[in-house]
Amino acid sequence: MSRTRTASQNDARAIINKLAIYTLTVALFGMLLLPIYWLVVTSFKPLEDIFVVPPQFWPKNFTFKNYLAQSDPRLVQFFVNSLIVSVSSAVASTFAGALCAYAISRFQFRNKNALLLFFLAAMAFPVPLLMITMYGTFLKLGLLDTYAALILGTTATGLPLSVWLITNFINQIPVDMEEAALLDGASPFKVLIHVVLPMIRPGLAASAIFVFITSWNEIIMGLTFVSSPELRTLPAGITLTFLGEFEGDWSEMMALAVLVTLPVFVLFALTQKAVLKGMTAGALK
Repeated sequence: MSRTRTASQNDARAIINKLAIYTLTVALFGMLLLPIYWLVVTSFKPLEDIFVVPPQFWPKNFTFKNYLAQSDPRLVQFFVNSLIVSVSSAVASTFAGALCAYAISRFQFRNKNALLLFFLAAMAFPVPLLMITMYGTFLKLGLLDTYAALILGTTATGLPLSVWLITNFINQIPVDMEEAALLDGASPFKVLIHVVLPMIRPGLAASAIFVFITSWNEIIMGLTFVSSPELRTLPAGITLTFLGEFEGDWSEMMALAVLVTLPVFVLFALTQKAVLKGMTAGALK
C-alpha cells in the first residue's frame, strides 16, 4: 500500500514538474515574441490609436494604409541592393569558407589548431575596428561607393563563421570516400567539389543563411562604404532617407520594419532545419 502511495506521489511530482517547465517555457517564449507581435499589430493601427490608454493589443481600427504608403520607388532599389549584396556575400563567404575548412580538416600542417582558433576568435572581434583597415584598403583600390566594397566587407566578417561551421561538418565525413576518389585519379579540388560538398549541403546551407541574414541587417558598412543613394542597402537607405520623413509616424515606421523583416523571416522558416543542424554541428558524434 505504501509503495503504491509513494509511486503515485512520484508520478504527481513528475507531472507538476513537467507542467512547471512547460509553463515557464511558454512564458519565456511569449516574452520573446511580444516585441514582434507588437511590431506587427502597430503596423495595422492608425497613428492616433498607438498611444491610447489602455493600449490596444488588437487594432480596433484595422487599416492597410501604413503598408500602402510604402510605395516609394527608392525602397525597391534599396531592396534590390540588399538582395545583391546579401546573396553575393553568402555565396562568396560559403565557398571560400569551404575551401579553407577542407584544408584545415584534411591537410596536415603546423599550427593548424591555432589557425582554427584564430577564426573562432575573429568572430568576437569588433566589426568597426576591422572597418578601419577595410576603408583604407578600399580607398586605395578605388572600391569605395561600389557594390564590391559592401560584398567584400560582409564576406570578410562572415568568413570566420563559415570556416568554423563547415569544418565541423567535414570532420564528420569518413576519409575513405575521398581516398577512393583520389585513387581513381581525382585531384583534391575535384574531390572537394564532387564528393565533399554534396555531402555537407546542410552545413553549406546553414553557413549561407547565417551570412545572408548578417549581410541583410548590416548598417554600419552601408553607411560607411557607400555614399550614393542608388547603392544603399535597406538598413542604411531607410536610416538616411526615410526616418526624417516619418516625423514621428510610428505606424508607417512599423509597417516598413515588417516589410524589411519579412524576407528574412520567410527564408528562416523555409530553411530552419538546415539552420538548426548547422547550429548543433559537432555537438554529437
